[in-house]
Amino acid sequence: MNDLNFFDPYIGSRKDFKKEYFYAVVLSIGLVLFITFTYVFNYFNIRELNSEIKYTQQNLNSKENIVELKEIENEDKKLAIMNQYYGIVSNISDGLNDNNFVGNKAINEINSCVPKGLYFKVMTLNASGVQLQAEAKDRESIAVFERSLKNLDIIKEVNITSINSSSTDNKILTFSANCILKEVDNYESN
Repeated sequence: MNDLNFFDPYIGSRKDFKKEYFYAVVLSIGLVLFITFTYVFNYFNIRELNSEIKYTQQNLNSKENIVELKEIENEDKKLAIMNQYYGIVSNISDGLNDNNFVGNKAINEINSCVPKGLYFKVMTLNASGVQLQAEAKDRESIAVFERSLKNLDIIKEVNITSINSSSTDNKILTFSANCILKEVDNYESN
């Protein structure tokens, strides 16, 4: 038969109680040390970051940086204005490039009308029309040139304003002509 010892639970638990108590104390000390080291680490990190913030604020508020900041703001304003003007000029430029009445096409078509013996001295080409000063060997060349200009699709009206003889020996005639172009957009609304 087995002996029953009624005091055994009290004696055995005392040994286990010491082990559990020891483990609880070690765990508590470890937890306190972990929290303490974490607090100290965070405290020094926060202190260091605060000192960096103060240094950065002092650096930003220095006179040199304020002057540079104002210059940069002025440059930004100028850039914004330039971008606005660029958009406007780009629209006008695109419109002028699309306008085939003034440009190489008009010059080439006018040059195709020049008869033999007629030479340009001055040619002014703009959106409103063409002004010519030229020399010709005779009145017939001037008339052929005028008729050829009137037959062009881009020219609305041709006026020969004056015909003068430059010298009696050479019989060279100097004349001025004004041509008005068709469907010209002067961009007066812009």
